[in-house]
Amino acid sequence: MTLSIADHAVERGAIAAPARWEPIAAALCLAQFSEPLFAAIAQAQGAVEPPGYARLFFLPVYAFLGFAAWRDRAQSWAALRSAPLLLALFALTLVSALWSIDPSATLRRGAWLGLTMLFAFYLAWRYSWRELAEVLAGGFLVLIVGSFALAVLAPDIGRMTAEHPGAWSGLWTHKNTLGGITALAVMVSAAAAWVCPQRRMLWTLTALAAFALVLLSTSKTAFVAVLLGLSVMIAALLVRRGPVAAVTAFSGLAVVLILGAGVWVLAPELFVDLLGRDLSLTGRTDIWRAAAPSVSAQPWLGYGYYAFWLPDAGPAYWVREAVGWKVASAHSSWLELSLGLGRVGVALFTLQLSVTLIRGVGALGRTEAGLWAPALVAVFALYTLSESHALQANNLFWIIYVAVAARLALDARAKE
Repeated sequence: MTLSIADHAVERGAIAAPARWEPIAAALCLAQFSEPLFAAIAQAQGAVEPPGYARLFFLPVYAFLGFAAWRDRAQSWAALRSAPLLLALFALTLVSALWSIDPSATLRRGAWLGLTMLFAFYLAWRYSWRELAEVLAGGFLVLIVGSFALAVLAPDIGRMTAEHPGAWSGLWTHKNTLGGITALAVMVSAAAAWVCPQRRMLWTLTALAAFALVLLSTSKTAFVAVLLGLSVMIAALLVRRGPVAAVTAFSGLAVVLILGAGVWVLAPELFVDLLGRDLSLTGRTDIWRAAAPSVSAQPWLGYGYYAFWLPDAGPAYWVREAVGWKVASAHSSWLELSLGLGRVGVALFTLQLSVTLIRGVGALGRTEAGLWAPALVAVFALYTLSESHALQANNLFWIIYVAVAARLALDARAKE
């Protein structure tokens, strides 16, 4: 039996309004899921990976998540049932332990992924679109303040030295991580400023501070992501002005996409020169070429979730030999999925992303969701091309994408 919109409202109304402390706790948990303390500890010790005891910082997060899931168990189950493709992707990561070249690592990382996705579902079932914008913006505010403080007070940790000297990395080990996270912060904070007039000044300043960090990170991809996200948000505002404005917005977007595709096909060097890169996309294409034989060797199921890069003597050895450095990821969500879960995983993720993109376009005209949900989905889709964010545990891109996808799925179910 399908739910009417009224029934869905009653179902969501069964959860009491969040107490004042809960959105704050959720925002702090969101910030912790980006692993800022892990990166700071690692950099302070001159290590690539943080020590094992750093995982203790997640115990309060998991305790809060367990409490919320048990308290709202009926609503949590409804949220999970509304997004079967996301659940299928998660199930595939666990099942891949059967053929993984490192089964224990696959199961361990799969468990972390499950907790990460459960937190994202919590955001979807617990908060309205307006509340969700503020919770996310609150988490980003913590990270923005921490990044400024670390870069100013401890520049040896908060700024890069050997690689990309002078570029800010904030609470993380690389400038691109800071740039990507603060690019999301720009859009979320701008949306929070729009839908929450009582705190408009706070969220506007947060958005401006986030944009400043995007510039200080010198991440060109993050800058392009901000432009894309804000363009989608502007298009959403135009759509609400009526059919003429909507046609104008989509026509302009179509022209830009066609021109961009033409330039990319006919003169790709213009794009990469504009971004301050070369045609290898800062070495990414070297990784992709070196990993191609490994994909061909295990085309359908891959090497197991999160397993390809772990064994030193495994297939990743030949990729590292080819590129000349100890690469730890594919720098492409699509290639990462191919290596971990094969064509089956890629096909399932393609289907899920397509459904979410369609729902995002359908939400453009809505008062709160339409302003920022489609923008975040579009930016996530952009980042799948150059970063391994899809199906990653403790990853803000994946958390926010899953939260938005699940929230759109709940809305779609209510309209059936």
